[in-house]
Amino acid sequence: MARLLKSETVDHSVEERLDDRLARRSEDSFDEAERNGLMLAAKVRTFALCIVLVWVAVDTQSRGIGFLYDVSQVAVFAVLGIMQFYFAKYSAHARVLNYAFVAVDCALLALISSIQNPFTEHDMPPAILMNGSQFTYFYLFLMQAAFSFRPSLVLWCGLCIVAARTGMLVWFVNQPGTFTNLDLTERTIEDLLLARSDPNFIFLGFWVQEILVCLLVAAGLAALVRRSRWLVESRIRSERSRTNLARYFSPNVVDRLASSEDNLGEAREQEVAVMFVDIIGFTTMCENDTPGEVVSFLRRYHDRLGKAVFENGGTLDKYLGDGLMATFGTPEPGGQDARDALQCAFDMLDSLDDWNRERKAAGLPQVRIGIGIHYGPVVSGDIGNQRRLEYSVIGDTVNVASRLEQLTRTLECSLVVSASVIQAIHPTDDSGNSLVERLEPAGEHALRGRRGKIGVWAYPPKTSRRVADLIR
Repeated sequence: MARLLKSETVDHSVEERLDDRLARRSEDSFDEAERNGLMLAAKVRTFALCIVLVWVAVDTQSRGIGFLYDVSQVAVFAVLGIMQFYFAKYSAHARVLNYAFVAVDCALLALISSIQNPFTEHDMPPAILMNGSQFTYFYLFLMQAAFSFRPSLVLWCGLCIVAARTGMLVWFVNQPGTFTNLDLTERTIEDLLLARSDPNFIFLGFWVQEILVCLLVAAGLAALVRRSRWLVESRIRSERSRTNLARYFSPNVVDRLASSEDNLGEAREQEVAVMFVDIIGFTTMCENDTPGEVVSFLRRYHDRLGKAVFENGGTLDKYLGDGLMATFGTPEPGGQDARDALQCAFDMLDSLDDWNRERKAAGLPQVRIGIGIHYGPVVSGDIGNQRRLEYSVIGDTVNVASRLEQLTRTLECSLVVSASVIQAIHPTDDSGNSLVERLEPAGEHALRGRRGKIGVWAYPPKTSRRVADLIR
């Protein structure tokens, strides 16, 4: 019992480590997206400030030094935007600095909005400055934060705006002569309208509306960014699953599995066609090749065979060095699995014939393969542990298919098929029967590790093999 608990604890810890590793990879991906988003936001900010600069130049009544003072305020934010761009691109502490830059932006805008131009003759009452339109520029910072893919940064920006605007209110309310609607003895409509005509009056309702709208916009943008992150994470998981499936299944099967909620890895028994393929004399053929040349050869070889498997709706179970194992009827059995396996075998042989003609013209040795196919019951599902799982099939059918592939050396042929494959092809299946006609019965043979004999069919027929030998 203690061993069982220990084993379950180990498996659970391994699973947690894998989950943590995937979480870290996703977080790293979002860190990179945040970095790129902030760099883009800095560019957009600079462009927006250029538009603001043109508007300030047109709208301001100041001249001379006063005009330069107004323009320099915009220039300061442009410099901060450039700094943010380079920190986001090169600094390892960009995430922490982003929060600092947001706070500085909001505090600086509040400060500039609260101080009058010292080089102008006009003395604006505090209430006019408080109720001015410069508050809308705060939303540029919210826009910039939304580029970051960080909901927390968007919320932080909203809170900084609230703090900055509240600080402005406290500053102006404490200026001499300034009063608010709370200071009115009578709060009738007439008194409120009369107070509104006073340039030193600050209506607190406007401040409440600004804060409320700012918080709602910040919360909405944060929710939007969070949803965008969720959609990206979902897409990453989906594409990762689809990519993993595409390594083994044909494209049409991948699409069906990707849209299905069934548990693919759950063990189940079903009847499938199992195929084994191997190169005959591979060691001798490549004994003088470099490792790079061997790998390059195997890639081209597997590309051809894998293509034939997928084109016939098969599942690529695994590559076995210079061979492969494929199944037909997984993950879902069909009525033509045996025929599909047989068609795949002939497609492989035809593809290798074309390749051998190219290799012969280039003075390269010919590639000969042996293929064994058997049809019968298997157990399919995920095999392995939490660290490495592999969708595969096991059972006597797999062992027989492997032995049939080895039998091609004894029978000196390219393809050996068990009688169960022939029997699995329906009598009314014209295309399947035309494939069977290309085979010839090769008698019954004993297979290593298995009692009794099994009936087999071979390709090419003996007559064709004799003709081929005479041509050579």
